Amino acid sequence: MKKIVITLIVCIGFFNYATAQKETKARELLDKSSEALTQAGDISAYFTLNIKDGINKTNQSFDGTIQMRGNKFKIEAPDQNIYFDGKTQWFYEKTTEEVTVSEPTGDEIQALNPKSIFSIYKKNSNYQYVGTKTDIKMRKVHEVNIFPQKGEITQITVQINNTDYFPVMFHIFYKNKIENIISINKYQTNQNFSDDLFVFDKKQYPNVFINDLR
Repeated sequence: MKKIVITLIVCIGFFNYATAQKETKARELLDKSSEALTQAGDISAYFTLNIKDGINKTNQSFDGTIQMRGNKFKIEAPDQNIYFDGKTQWFYEKTTEEVTVSEPTGDEIQALNPKSIFSIYKKNSNYQYVGTKTDIKMRKVHEVNIFPQKGEITQITVQINNTDYFPVMFHIFYKNKIENIISINKYQTNQNFSDDLFVFDKKQYPNVFINDLR
């Protein structure tokens, strides 16, 4: 019995050590990736978004671009454009020519902007290093899981390029059984965007209907 107890203590100690090592590795990678995005200045990224609805059993996918400057961004997709100037968001539906104006929550912004997603791990989150993998583009990547303790997001799986530490995939799980898989196909760094880019310009859309929810 004494040997069993000692063996159990050793196993528990090793498990705790291994877990701590994985958490340390995960934090180091997330810090490096966050720093890589910060140092890259203004960024354009070309992405593919796959949305899975676990309740209604639906799946949709589309390509788009995102332009980022700090916490500001503009997303262009086939059916809509989204503008965010750091406070106000304009959601423009191309088919109906309607723009919805709002001041989104932190959770809503984190679901759209890769830079905002990276802020989650720095507070109220646990994280775990999964290991190295080869992604769909045959790149060597590190995979890390983030487990937010607050908000509607339950888990974020991030794949980080082994070469430049840029994130190349986010798999976001929500409490409502929605999953967003964002694959980054290409980055363009050190761009020079003006603040006007992130504000919806009504002059360009004279027939637009504005639905202001602020």
